[in-house]
Amino acid sequence: MESKETNLQLAFQLISLMQNDNFDYIYRGLFTKSITENILNLSEAKLHIADENTSVINKHVYLVMVECLQNITRHQERPTEKNIEDTALFMIQQKNDRYLITTGNLISNSNISKLKEDLDKVNGLDVTELKSYYKHMLKTGIISHKGGAGLGLISMARKSRSKLSYAFSEVNNQLSYFYFRVEVLFDPDLPLTDFTESFENIISIHKILNLENILLNFNGSFNKDNIINLLPIIETQINESINIKNRVLQVMIDMLQNIVNYSVPILIESVNQNLDGNPGIFYLSQNKHDFILTAGNYMNNHHIPVLKRKLDFVNKLTYDKLITFHDRLFDYFSDNEITKPDLSIIEMRLKSKHSLNYRFDRVNDEYSFFTLQAII
Repeated sequence: MESKETNLQLAFQLISLMQNDNFDYIYRGLFTKSITENILNLSEAKLHIADENTSVINKHVYLVMVECLQNITRHQERPTEKNIEDTALFMIQQKNDRYLITTGNLISNSNISKLKEDLDKVNGLDVTELKSYYKHMLKTGIISHKGGAGLGLISMARKSRSKLSYAFSEVNNQLSYFYFRVEVLFDPDLPLTDFTESFENIISIHKILNLENILLNFNGSFNKDNIINLLPIIETQINESINIKNRVLQVMIDMLQNIVNYSVPILIESVNQNLDGNPGIFYLSQNKHDFILTAGNYMNNHHIPVLKRKLDFVNKLTYDKLITFHDRLFDYFSDNEITKPDLSIIEMRLKSKHSLNYRFDRVNDEYSFFTLQAII
């Protein structure tokens, strides 16, 4: 039950990278129909409906998300080489006056030229021309072997009323990663901004996710609705025994509930304040032998010494002593007041059967970022 060496700095690095660009949600993994539905539910919870105008905007955002996810499931390539990740990417951001929806998936290098031609064609048309082109393609478009006739690109351009951004990152002589972004402006009369350079940050984040084999990463606001929609997505990633799957899910629930209940919504410029819940990060990664669950959230500096003592105390107990301590504490908790973090720390340690890794990164004089990690 010795603690294993892991990259505890990664959570703070990732949340810092993502908050700089206001990423609300990032999913890296395999895309299936059921996962897509849960991603849509999770992303839809991000869309704040305040009045009639925002309701219309959110409807457009949702429809564009549907089109983007359909494009991934329909057009992603499957590599034949085992050392190449075939996972795809979905991101949603809110930047001041617009939502940005970004996807990434493998494509064959032989298809890049035609895809660029289609994208540039769509980007060169105005609103009226797009409508006519859509009708023309609906009648005469040649259906590709993977379905669709370029209609998805035209449809997204019409619904978003913006130009479609894209970038390619070569993997090898046969494959490249295709990054695709659609902007949905809060006000259609606002001028478009060139976000081409921001693909560099996305590509950097994606490389980190691939390198660490992060199956799912969620950054942003955590509330009970997020937990409900995250669970089935995580469950599909775990192709192990029922016992392992249950342990992963149980520890995950404890970690997410701790963020929901105890994360501090700090007021600093780098943190997106348009959150319905508490800010934090959770990701699940995997190596040859283990699942690694990592959660991070902000906390007050004056709470650190007490939390550190509790973690160190739980980590130093043997498994048998921990069970005894847990049973006594649980009985006490049933009849008396005791803080829930005390119990959840013990339960995570018992379920994981390893010491809990942790780290504190100081943000300023008042707050720090707390990373907690369990290995199963």
